[in-house]
Amino acid sequence: MDFNKLHKIIATVVFFIALIVFISTAQVSVSFWDCGEFIASAVLLQVPHPPGTPFFLILGRLFSVIPFAEDLAFRVNMLSVVSSAFTVLFAYLIIVKLIHIFKKNEEKGLLDKLGTYLAAATGALSLAFADTFWFNAVEAEVYALSTFFIGIVTWLIMVWNEKADEEDNSKYLILIAYLIGLSSGVHLLAVLASVSIVMVVIFRKFVDDFENLKKTGILLAIHGGIILLLLMALWAGQTHSSPVGYEEAADFDWRVLMIAGTVSLVFVLFFRKKIFSKNSFYLPMLIGSVVLLSIYPGIVKYIPNLIATIGKNNLVLDIAIIISIFGITGYIIYYSRKNNKHTLNLLAKCFLFAFIGFSSYSMIIIRSNQDTPINLNSPKTFSELVSYLNREQYGDAPLFQRRYSMEPQHQAIYRNYNSDLDFFWNYQMDHMFNRYLLWNYAGRSSTIQDDGVDWSKLLGIPFFLGLFGIFYHFRRDWKMASVFLVLFLMLGYIMSIYFNMQQPQPRERDYFYAGALFVFSIWIGLGVRGTLDFINEKFVNTKFLKPVLSLVMIIAFVAVPVNMLSKNYFSNDRSKNYLPWDYAYNLLQSVAPNGILFTNGDNDTFPLWYLQDVEGVRQDVRVVNLSLLNTPWYILQMKNTEPHGAQKIKMSYSDEQINRIGPARWETRTMSIDVPPEVIEQFNVTDTSIINSGKLTWRMSHAAQYGDITAVRIQDLIALDIIRSNVWDRPIYFAATVSDDSKIGILDYLQMEGMAYRLIPDKKETSITNVNPEIIEQQLFNIPEGYSKTYQPGFKFRGMDDPSVFLNDGEIRMMQNYRNSFIKLALYYLYETRENEMVIRTLDKMEERLPRHVLPIDYRILFDVANIYYEAEDFEKYVEISSEVQEITEQKLKENPTDFQSSYNPYRLLLDIYERTGQYGKAVELVDQIESYLPGDPSVQSLRRKFERLSKSMEDIEIDKNVPVPEIVQ
Repeated sequence: MDFNKLHKIIATVVFFIALIVFISTAQVSVSFWDCGEFIASAVLLQVPHPPGTPFFLILGRLFSVIPFAEDLAFRVNMLSVVSSAFTVLFAYLIIVKLIHIFKKNEEKGLLDKLGTYLAAATGALSLAFADTFWFNAVEAEVYALSTFFIGIVTWLIMVWNEKADEEDNSKYLILIAYLIGLSSGVHLLAVLASVSIVMVVIFRKFVDDFENLKKTGILLAIHGGIILLLLMALWAGQTHSSPVGYEEAADFDWRVLMIAGTVSLVFVLFFRKKIFSKNSFYLPMLIGSVVLLSIYPGIVKYIPNLIATIGKNNLVLDIAIIISIFGITGYIIYYSRKNNKHTLNLLAKCFLFAFIGFSSYSMIIIRSNQDTPINLNSPKTFSELVSYLNREQYGDAPLFQRRYSMEPQHQAIYRNYNSDLDFFWNYQMDHMFNRYLLWNYAGRSSTIQDDGVDWSKLLGIPFFLGLFGIFYHFRRDWKMASVFLVLFLMLGYIMSIYFNMQQPQPRERDYFYAGALFVFSIWIGLGVRGTLDFINEKFVNTKFLKPVLSLVMIIAFVAVPVNMLSKNYFSNDRSKNYLPWDYAYNLLQSVAPNGILFTNGDNDTFPLWYLQDVEGVRQDVRVVNLSLLNTPWYILQMKNTEPHGAQKIKMSYSDEQINRIGPARWETRTMSIDVPPEVIEQFNVTDTSIINSGKLTWRMSHAAQYGDITAVRIQDLIALDIIRSNVWDRPIYFAATVSDDSKIGILDYLQMEGMAYRLIPDKKETSITNVNPEIIEQQLFNIPEGYSKTYQPGFKFRGMDDPSVFLNDGEIRMMQNYRNSFIKLALYYLYETRENEMVIRTLDKMEERLPRHVLPIDYRILFDVANIYYEAEDFEKYVEISSEVQEITEQKLKENPTDFQSSYNPYRLLLDIYERTGQYGKAVELVDQIESYLPGDPSVQSLRRKFERLSKSMEDIEIDKNVPVPEIVQ
């Protein structure tokens, strides 16, 4: 039989299984987080957030112009779909090559060959259906394509390893260099493969004493272990409970480097005879590190910095320097070839092609100078490009100081850890990497942020197969196993150390580690092959061998990829998920024509950019992101540009003042804005203080504190200036997601008009009255056909009533903003207009649009909803909903019987429900329980008397047969 043909058939089947599954589950349109920004940037070739993804955008643009689907976002999503399917294919091909390296001519017959191919298919498809990889594969984010580059360069180095003795073998290495350079225009993940690639080259071409290689490899492992133990000891000594400053953190970093360097020097000198040889394991690691550093930060950071330093932003000089770099490299290639210096020739060619790959970044400068609507950091010159590549807007962070942050939400959590070592292991390693690995190969308990592992999902079978695969790989081919171990460490633990993530994170960061999952899935394939070999040894020359091998192949395939597909399909199927598109649309349509909308973060900004730039929806609205409003370049764009013809935002600051602006000292003070008579008439103002004074007045407090100094941020100063300069000329809104401390103190003058609050010259007495009932009712009750590019109130709720649409925890939380609008409207009707029918109609419509069996609702909010029904005299609905709350709350009480403090504590909720539903006996029992914790408390005794009296009254009613007994929920 032609086994090579069988190999190609199975490879093709693996590729199309992955492709079909990914296509069928791909996000149907735009997603939350960065996807909206990336899609909009791809379609119009714009400049996204640093450090930029130019090659991803170029490919995304290519996909967007191919008319295979109507939705442009779906077209760009297909870039991730296709690249992920190819990554799965490369995983399959790599596993087969790894097995062939150590089995060579051991495989005999169809069953043995089939064992190799099915083991590879099992490993490759375990990657395809791993939760993190699958999530990346179906949306327009960079991590799918960056993992593709890891896959293709790893496969190419395996091909080179086979053909290293052929005359033209260097073409594979040059292609790898080019692809790594190209990958820097997507993400820097593939650059981390450089060390492993160099290891393969040196092992294959230069090492001739593998025994010494093994011994020095063990020495290197010991060396690394000593450095790690040293780091752990230093971290254990960092027991401070308050955050350290940057200078102190930098001093600690320097001390760590000095101590580690000294220990390493002593270690290397002591074993110098073994270490300093061409057969030393240290050599590929050292050269690999040099190659890695030559790409990043070398090509990616230092060469642009060199151009910026010499060229001084003179375009002609900048181009001359770039031409000189190419010219010098070309001369080195010519010189080395002429003088038979093959290694130098190869290195020069690799550098040249890596630099050509990196040149996709020229798009960033070119498009930035076109003032595209999305032009983050505005990198129009090489100096600005250097700042862009260095991510300077995000600030600097130390490498070794583990607990370091100037953010208050991070600082408060430091006290939960007794040392940096405690934080490093329990949070940064175990929680932020080990947990992710187990999510994918043991089972994920839920999409709730920071939730743990559910071993019952996959029974840990893929995980343990992967561990066995590592053992089996080292047993059969320790050299190549060490290559992949280094690749796994670089893409996993070492990267996690480098990231130095602080707690909390805005979302889960498992997508960072897709490359590590790629390697682990390769080991799963090897683990299956190892299991087959073990069985082969036990049942050799018996009639049971073939049936047992066949059975194990089937079990492995079912227990790993089939089971992973089954368990992860629903949570990764986004083929009907329009929530991000609709959320962005509804937020934009909450803003009156020509409005200014302040937003908070990624999810209330990036999908809006997509709708404006790609779909042309509400291009009259200026979206002002408060986080970006802390940067001068963004403020200048708001002031001086007119994206899609939208008006500039007036400001009183000059461009020069904006470039010098910074946080300012601030004490709480009274602020005011003039309110002309025509504005008072326009808004039908009833606030006598505004009518009499002609001014809107409020108190503005500080928003930041640096030691004893209170201050306001740049965003607060600019938001204040924008409001003052535009307030009655243009409608001004804050998105519902903007926190109160970002609203510069004007909360009393904000009126809800859907998913945003409008600044109006009328102070409302309570939060209940700060709604525009006419507009909100239009938004919530009128679902438009299609969509409008101009202002048209009417929200879209596609899929919100469909249980087949999976909602992750983040989406569920965001969708509660819709419920907030319904509830506020219901409260308005309840307390302002006293229209019980409208209250009930509004809440019924909320349940119709957002059924709680599809979109879960917090039991505390559900308690409030039940009470609103009660106040509106719909007792049937009250009983129905309160019974659900009662069941949940009684369980909460069992879990935490001492919860008396929270405003929604179980005792308060249950006593309220028991009283309103006539369950007085249960109320007395509950009071008994409270009294056991609070003996002698007079308020508790008062409660007892109350419910005993009500219970007695109920007994009297039951005794009197002439009095009808109401139905009571027990």
